[in-house]
Amino acid sequence: MIHECIPLTVPGAEGAAELLTYAPDNFPELGPDRRRPALIICPGGGYHCLAGREGEPVALRFAGLGFATFVLSYHVAPQARWPIPQRQLLAAVAHVRDNCARYHVDPHAVVVMGFSAGGHLAGCAGLLWNKQELYRPLRRRPNLFRPDGVVLCYSVVSSGPAAHRGSMENLLGEQYKELLDRVSLEKQVTRQAPPFFLWHTADDTCVPVENTLLLEAALRAKGVGVETHIYPHGSHGQSLADHTVFAPGQDWMASAPCAVWVNHCTAWLHRHFGDYAVAPHPDEQTKPRKKR
Repeated sequence: MIHECIPLTVPGAEGAAELLTYAPDNFPELGPDRRRPALIICPGGGYHCLAGREGEPVALRFAGLGFATFVLSYHVAPQARWPIPQRQLLAAVAHVRDNCARYHVDPHAVVVMGFSAGGHLAGCAGLLWNKQELYRPLRRRPNLFRPDGVVLCYSVVSSGPAAHRGSMENLLGEQYKELLDRVSLEKQVTRQAPPFFLWHTADDTCVPVENTLLLEAALRAKGVGVETHIYPHGSHGQSLADHTVFAPGQDWMASAPCAVWVNHCTAWLHRHFGDYAVAPHPDEQTKPRKKR
């Protein structure tokens, strides 16, 4: 496994973000030329901290399921405001693609995954990757930054009545009133968006499930592929929803009904990025992928 910490410097940021890699090695039994889908994971934390249970434990679980995984420690308030975290995630997507051979990654299967406010960040990458404000300072072709898929877990989405106001305030700071509509993801969907996998719990009292439902409706209206799972119960911040992500004595907080999201998501990833799946860029013609 390639396990290293990569500094990512973007214009406007104070210091570098960090990308922690968990890229499995190839060996004869797996095939020396095997290429895996990549998952770039963005922990939540309301854009003011990063939730540990939504980083490394998730990366290790999905690495064990055959994916190359990466955890992005992006900058949060007050160190950084819009659009610094968004540029840092685009830089992470570009880094993984630039080093796809070294990480044994399929460059056409780079997926961003985010939890809560980290889901908002991942959603920005999926929907705003071609906005000049985000990509132009990075001085690369915009298509390099487009993720091939997006996985959002109980995500912050809307700046409307269902908004998680704290996340929006931390992201926007003094630009709150000016930019509020611009960061409401359900208003930014275009036909150029990659496919989405969404999950939420029906009784989330922190980030209401309406966030996911609004985004699902917007994606369907534009003809963008989306799979949505609304599980009946689970407090906010479930991560893997099992004992591995809660402190001893607190595992009662894990919600078994939504722990199955890992299986549902893995099946979705295989359908879109398996040997014969195709996740084309907007300017690429769809064609069958050769078996690896």
